Amino acid sequence: MRITLRQLMIFKAICTERQISKAAKLMHMSTPAVSMALKELENSLGCRLFERAGGGLELNAHGKIILPYANEMLSKGNELEKLFNFAEDGVKGCLVIGSSKTVGNYVLSRKIPLFKDKYPDVKIKLIIENSLVIEKMVSEKEIDLGFIDAKPASRNLICEQWMQDKLCIVSGCSHPVAKQACSSHILSEQLWVFDHESSLSHIRAVQLLKSLNVYVRNDICMSTIGAIKRAIGTGIGLSVLPYVAIKEELERGELCLIDLKGWDYKRTYWSIQRESDELSLQSNIFLNFLNNAS
Repeated sequence: MRITLRQLMIFKAICTERQISKAAKLMHMSTPAVSMALKELENSLGCRLFERAGGGLELNAHGKIILPYANEMLSKGNELEKLFNFAEDGVKGCLVIGSSKTVGNYVLSRKIPLFKDKYPDVKIKLIIENSLVIEKMVSEKEIDLGFIDAKPASRNLICEQWMQDKLCIVSGCSHPVAKQACSSHILSEQLWVFDHESSLSHIRAVQLLKSLNVYVRNDICMSTIGAIKRAIGTGIGLSVLPYVAIKEELERGELCLIDLKGWDYKRTYWSIQRESDELSLQSNIFLNFLNNAS
């Protein structure tokens, strides 16, 4: 049996793209070459790895068994490259970071350019997804570090509290309830704008409001914080958003905080890494940079 890292990279590309032609484009290869590499891998293993379903390819039982091994082998290959990829006068190498939407868009997107300016020889990539996806990617060795807004459930991960942020009830400044203390009854009668229904932020917001007798009866769901901010900025409704995401709009007078008696909630963000793997030099330096940055 002879399995190459190139075959495993192609296997991963097919997992991601679900089509041979799209995987070929991702790998900058011809479609026949990708098909041949997959066939060679399957012949070496003595089993098929994919089945056709829903207009694409999906991992079968054998493929699902092999996936974490492929991730680990590709991760070790990257570590080997990094081991011999240090500049004489500083840090050099690759660092792949995953983040949930809020801290990715409003914190890390600002910190990473500063880190890059200080460590120009580090090639850094930021992936923004929901917390569950980022947790899975760290667990399966697809990324080096994760920053999420919910304590991870995976047992093979180490987590540490990274930062806290206030959760705010907010509206556009033209909304009738803006800039005044409101009762739970008044807020229960308002239109609310939230993230999609299955998101943790939506579920948390509704639960926290309910704990203070605010019952959401009328709401709109949008998939990004930017869209939510633009919607409530028109004065049509209210939302619950992290302070870090609305700080600039508050300073410009585009959004206003709503005062509700008893409302004093925070959100904790966590840094996560694999328990079984020692952090690379780049990862350690990046964490120290974040913790010491003003």
